[in-house]
Amino acid sequence: MEIMLVVAIIAVLAGGVIIKMTGILDVTKIQRAEQDIANIYSALKLYEARNNQLPEQSQGLEALVSPPTTGTAPSNWVRLMDSLPVDPWNTPYQYRNPGKKDPSGVDVYSLGPQRK
Repeated sequence: MEIMLVVAIIAVLAGGVIIKMTGILDVTKIQRAEQDIANIYSALKLYEARNNQLPEQSQGLEALVSPPTTGTAPSNWVRLMDSLPVDPWNTPYQYRNPGKKDPSGVDVYSLGPQRK
């Protein structure tokens, strides 16, 4: 009886540790996504400064790593990122131009763990 009680207590404690670790991992993933998005925004600001425009919707974030093949391609294009990061949930970051939050700018966002 005592052994079963001890096993039950250990199981409850282990479950709590797993839940806390999962929460820590989620926070870490969110922080990584925020940092990735900040880096992408920095590259977009450089793109805009060099080209007097942001990438068009059809060009997307790919315009930061390879010359655009659609829309108006800038004459003085340069690579601003070696590669595009994927979010911590292994999904490409999304780009919207014009932005929904700021119609005069762009949105860069992650679909998050639910990919929605």
